[in-house]
Amino acid sequence: MRALKLLAPGVLELQDIPALGSVTGDTVRVDVSACGVCGSDLALYNGRRDLSGERYFGHEFSGIITDTGNTANGLKAGMRVASELVKGCGRCWFCRNGMQNYCRSMNEALLPGGLAEETLVLNTDAYSFLSPIPDTLDDITATMLEPANCAYHVAMRANIQPGDTVLVIGLGAIGLVAGLILQTLGAGTVIGADRSPLRLEQVRKTGLIDVVDTSDSNWMDQVREMTAKEGVDVVIEATGAPAVLKQTLEIVRTGGKIVVPSVYFGSIEGFEPLPIMRKELTIIGSKGPAPQLKADGTSAVVDKVMQLKEQLQKIITVYDYKDSLQAFTDARSGAAIKAVIKF
Repeated sequence: MRALKLLAPGVLELQDIPALGSVTGDTVRVDVSACGVCGSDLALYNGRRDLSGERYFGHEFSGIITDTGNTANGLKAGMRVASELVKGCGRCWFCRNGMQNYCRSMNEALLPGGLAEETLVLNTDAYSFLSPIPDTLDDITATMLEPANCAYHVAMRANIQPGDTVLVIGLGAIGLVAGLILQTLGAGTVIGADRSPLRLEQVRKTGLIDVVDTSDSNWMDQVREMTAKEGVDVVIEATGAPAVLKQTLEIVRTGGKIVVPSVYFGSIEGFEPLPIMRKELTIIGSKGPAPQLKADGTSAVVDKVMQLKEQLQKIITVYDYKDSLQAFTDARSGAAIKAVIKF
């Protein structure tokens, strides 16, 4: 079968690899339809994460179950599914303390991952990384289920009040989708901010939210003019650039919140934490995905993706698997907000 392999930082190759073996009672086999390129995939590609310890590549995928083990969690052959953390073991310290997103590493759940024609996925009574998807959700948009899950977790951590003003700094998929979800939850104004000309151009084309260019010297004044001039109620810091966290302390209002879903590499030179006390700020980390379930145990994020389906389709750029290298190039440059590779 064909699989996209990361051989070394910056070195991607489409390879023919041996077919996967038989499933065990604890796994299902998924015939992958499409897979999104995540920021964590780019971190591996850019050499910012250690490749040696990674067993999988690609985790934002949709497809059809072709072989199933013990049919745990109601998953059966022939089902259309998409990747999403929906169930932790319930027994470990993290699960017992409401942090199911720390239950397991995806190294234990995916092999070889979604950037291949097929992948094995762990699925037991105590753990599940797949959600069934409705017939009305196409394979391409369904790849947004896992990043939408991460963004939903960001929105939950923000815990906004009706009418709150929100600034999203960093308009990759997580930041932008978090902004869209917060709109559905009652945010009064959502503003996007970025410094990439390509990314800003792409977001403006969608018409989904108003944006400001953080390379402008007066960008904070622009944000204040668009809100109540006292700073915004909530800032989502989704750039992954440590220095930007310093700016969030300035633009957020007194008593405001800063939610940080970013994966940082490096420290903050000249960081002055005094505003945290002076402005009584709340700074909240957000590590997704995390189970987001309705009362009946099914995914709340599937419903949210269906609600935002037309908006999500505006941020997706689709690439044939033969053009995988271009997908990574465009995702890296900002020419694609969310690059999705179709198998």
